[in-house]
Amino acid sequence: MPRVKFLKTRQSNFLKKIKKRYGLDWPDLAEICRVDKRTFFDWRRDKYQMSYTSFQALQKKLKISTPKIKVLQDDWNVKSAGRLGALRRMELYGNIGTPEGRSRGGLTTRMKYRMNPQLFKETGFIGPKDISYPPKSEALSEAVGIILGDGSLTRYQLKISLNNKVEKEYSKFILKLFKRLFNLEGDLMVREKNTRDVVFSSVKLTEHLTKLGLKIGNKIRHQVSIPDWILEDTSRMAACLRGLVDTDGGVYYHNHVTKGIRYRHIGLCFTNHSFPLLKNAHSIFLHFGFPASIRQDGHVFVYNSLAIKKYFERIGTHNKHHRIRFDNYFKSGEVPKWS
Repeated sequence: MPRVKFLKTRQSNFLKKIKKRYGLDWPDLAEICRVDKRTFFDWRRDKYQMSYTSFQALQKKLKISTPKIKVLQDDWNVKSAGRLGALRRMELYGNIGTPEGRSRGGLTTRMKYRMNPQLFKETGFIGPKDISYPPKSEALSEAVGIILGDGSLTRYQLKISLNNKVEKEYSKFILKLFKRLFNLEGDLMVREKNTRDVVFSSVKLTEHLTKLGLKIGNKIRHQVSIPDWILEDTSRMAACLRGLVDTDGGVYYHNHVTKGIRYRHIGLCFTNHSFPLLKNAHSIFLHFGFPASIRQDGHVFVYNSLAIKKYFERIGTHNKHHRIRFDNYFKSGEVPKWS
């Protein structure tokens, strides 16, 4: 039903003016408008806007001049209610058309899920993914090393950033490792030109990782270190070191000149700007008998080629790129170009 919106005055003032001018009672006006008294009283209090049909009845009966109005069509209240609902939604969750709004809405939904997970499951809502909780092991230690090396952890997501050009195979290894450990599927995302992200979105995963000793947020600011449960076991230390070097280190080639002769050699390094983590890695290298040096600028180096051979025999690598560079050096005796 079309309604009337008064543009220059309030609806209540208009009705009071008519009552006074014509000496009528409120029930008389309700009868002229052909509505019951309760409806008319709601109009008189500006609770609702009067119908256009009743407004026309007043005009015809009392010969009143037409004030400035706007006629609202039948769907006006639906649009108005939708607008009010949208405004309330934005007040609660922010503008869901923006990343910030979607994030805020998602956080609210997660909170409600935690309060009543069974209700959400009954309505078909997909809540936090169930995961497996593996025992402390070599495989779990390697996963921790990978995260400490090139991972970033938030409350809802783990992201491991790799080189898209040379570490595609290694990204697949990480997906399989986390699937085996946590029964969790990950996603591969190519970002910019040379960055490949392995992403695991799971609140339960990030909560469990923090219980294992990892920290949410900036690793450098937190000055993270290897958890004690790894440092207490030799096999776990080896696996964690492999994860660290596979992500934040690797094989490199260096040159030096002696008596005018240029020599090319292989090196092994680990790079990180969390000094406690750097010291952990250096201690593990020494623990296994690898002559490593540590520098204040965030590097641990192993220069001895025989020690590097022993590293690949004892610790190994799951990063195909590192293995290729290692094999090429010792097979050819010459250093390939950096790739």
